[in-house]
Amino acid sequence: MIKLFLTFIIGILIVPVAAGVTVAFYDNFALIKELAGSLNYFIWGLLSYGILHILFYKPTYLYVLGHEAVHAGVAWLFGGKIKSFKVSEEGGKVSTDKSNIVIELSPYFVPIYAIIITVVYFVIASSYNINSATFVYLIGFALAFHIISTIEILKIRQPDIVKSGYFFSVTFVYILNIIVISFIFSLIFPSFVIKKFFIDFWAISKDIYIAVIRQLFF
Repeated sequence: MIKLFLTFIIGILIVPVAAGVTVAFYDNFALIKELAGSLNYFIWGLLSYGILHILFYKPTYLYVLGHEAVHAGVAWLFGGKIKSFKVSEEGGKVSTDKSNIVIELSPYFVPIYAIIITVVYFVIASSYNINSATFVYLIGFALAFHIISTIEILKIRQPDIVKSGYFFSVTFVYILNIIVISFIFSLIFPSFVIKKFFIDFWAISKDIYIAVIRQLFF
């Protein structure tokens, strides 16, 4: 009970961070020169998955597979051992001897398929000339898959989310989603400078904190 109360307080305290990361991402996204000729492909990628998900087919198994794979991968990175790995249409479960808040929440902020597509693109592009517009479309599709599926699963009281407190978990996951996507964009688009994103993110968040403190205490 005390842990949930503390995480709720932390969740409230990091709301300005969520606002800062949102504004910084939007401002830097608008500066991506490479999207001037490929923005339509990116948007079509987003819309294609949205239409597929809403009207035709929800690739639940694929999402669960990625979700549990991220659980297992992050647990392994933290030195944990994977005891079991189960995936089905109804859900999945990874059993490991290591657990912390990052391991528990990682599948909600790591767009694993977008990361795989990015890695594959750079491996192929290092040896062959490929259509970058197709790649931009696939990134949009994969990100929409991650975002929409994550939003949908967050509507259900997931044990990983409830364990750390719903408000804190959702806020924390949102912030890290934006940060991870920003890292992906910085790899794909040279004009999306990750250093500038973090500088803007820090400055905007700091200004919000200062404004709130002045409003409350001065």
